[in-house]
Amino acid sequence: MTAPRSPEQRARFVRVTASDLDIAPELAEQLLLLSESARAYARTGELDRATVRGLLDVLGDDEVCRHAWRVAATEEEALWGLLLGFASPPRDVGPAVMLAVALARRGAADEAMDVLGKVVRSGEFRPTAIEMLAELAEDAGQPVLAWTHVTRLGLAEPDRDWGTLRCVVGCSSRHQCERSRLAGVTHARWLRARLSRWSRRPWSGGHLDPEIGRLATPSTGGEAWRSAIGAYVEARRAVLPVGERALLEQWSRAERARVTVMETSPWEGVVLDESGECRLVGWENTASSYLPVGSELSCWVLPTLVPMEHLLVRWMVPTPW
Repeated sequence: MTAPRSPEQRARFVRVTASDLDIAPELAEQLLLLSESARAYARTGELDRATVRGLLDVLGDDEVCRHAWRVAATEEEALWGLLLGFASPPRDVGPAVMLAVALARRGAADEAMDVLGKVVRSGEFRPTAIEMLAELAEDAGQPVLAWTHVTRLGLAEPDRDWGTLRCVVGCSSRHQCERSRLAGVTHARWLRARLSRWSRRPWSGGHLDPEIGRLATPSTGGEAWRSAIGAYVEARRAVLPVGERALLEQWSRAERARVTVMETSPWEGVVLDESGECRLVGWENTASSYLPVGSELSCWVLPTLVPMEHLLVRWMVPTPW
């Protein structure tokens, strides 16, 4: 959109943005300035140097960048490219974040990675850019690169948001622990965690109202899971490994099943499905390992990249942001 907002629309933007993001009205006004500047540049193709310097000053604040996805996700990306061209290090990080958000949301995740990779430098700490690059590296099937950035953020502790990535990289001296004994399951947990994180991250997924940047109300039920998979594959198609795309398509067709627990141990077990076939499964979390033998479960038994291994999940729909 390129039309300037009316005074009433500007006031609504600030009010709603401050409320939704739990930020001060002054910060919401900075986001409004970015949004209106993007619209003005899209209309006229002109921007004076004083305005460029002012916008670069605004984007030099990482707190602004952390919330500016709300603008970059809905406005045209031309301004962010212009600002990036004018900026010199370290002032190029903010425009790069804005451009990367716009690129990633329109399916150009490879270009977004390239943009961020050029501005994330040693000796500079811009958490928003580093975290975005870590997530994109994960989606590109580059766990070691992603883990490098996660470690830099100080988020490398186990059993937190990046725990499944830690398992893929290897969290012990032998690069194996009881939760990562089944390679296919370990990868499937990681892929599912990435999908869930993507659906929660406002900068990367979800349809936004262009006037206020608010996420549309998420759908519920089984179709929400299929919709999330479809949107994730479309958004990350440029970087997702072929095998993962095929696996996600299989997940989108999976139906709920009833199984009986035949064997159980921490992080894995054997279940019997209604066809009489026993399946080796990995539990999504440790809670399932405490189910006694003979327990009946209503769940999804998801395939993995290893044919004989499956991931058993009790809930299919990722938590929306």
